[in-house]
Amino acid sequence: MKLSVQTFHSTFARTALLFGAALLLSGCSTYITVTSEPEGARITDPSGTVNYGIAPVSVEYDTSELEGQQGMVPGFKATWVSGATAETENPFIITDLKYGANVLLKRPADAPGLEKDLEFALKRAQQRAKQAEAERDQMQLYLNDSWFWGPRWGWGWGMGVGF
Repeated sequence: MKLSVQTFHSTFARTALLFGAALLLSGCSTYITVTSEPEGARITDPSGTVNYGIAPVSVEYDTSELEGQQGMVPGFKATWVSGATAETENPFIITDLKYGANVLLKRPADAPGLEKDLEFALKRAQQRAKQAEAERDQMQLYLNDSWFWGPRWGWGWGMGVGF
């Protein structure tokens, strides 16, 4: 089948237009990274009904919805295993919708159970270190595999062997 230049250009223009429209309609996200000091507090909304996970966590918001709300979202509450809590203001205002925000919730110094929270934070940090090590080892295996780099030129070409 032979395509004329005009047909090719109009097909290309339609494809580019559809791709651009899909990109615009897909929307963007704004992320808020919530950390706790010490790490490992459960992060929720102020009422405790929405659970975001164990700090550090990233919470995703639709940027266009945030624009309509003038960057206001419900605040965040950190609850450590000892029961100590800390909160942000409610509502929390995101001033930079393009880059999001970083929130640090510090455990109150006068709250009881600090040792319990530090123990949990240490266990959590050790788990994350083991996970990072396993991911590193997996990536190392992937990068060292001769098939990853493709066939070798020379003797044994196509067999992963060669010089």
